[in-house]
Amino acid sequence: MSEYNSAWKFVYATYPRFLRVLERIGIHSGRQEYLLGTLNPKYLPEDLEKRLLENGFEPAVLAWKDSDEVFGLRKVDKHVYQWHVRLYSDGEIRGHYEYSSEGNPVGHVFSSAFRRDDDTLIAMLDDYLVR
Repeated sequence: MSEYNSAWKFVYATYPRFLRVLERIGIHSGRQEYLLGTLNPKYLPEDLEKRLLENGFEPAVLAWKDSDEVFGLRKVDKHVYQWHVRLYSDGEIRGHYEYSSEGNPVGHVFSSAFRRDDDTLIAMLDDYLVR
């Protein structure tokens, strides 16, 4: 987790539990938009996760967990935005660029800057991605 003040530490400790309850009662299901491709069969999910972590990504703690999601990682950009990459159990990889929870909490919740950034994400994923 990135370094934030005590209020954010409280949010990080409580908000994910709230999200899991909402997911269990059906408020969120399915997958986020913006399909990038699939995991190259020569790599395991753990290989992709390690690659992303080594390149500045971290667990996306304050995020919905999509149906069949194996992991969701984010990389904060300029303290306001983030790239968010998800891998699913069938090898599908989706990703987008958006406000970070900490940089713009309201904008993040309402997806007001939620958009594709295929060029950046495809370059980050490199050989791990099949299009």
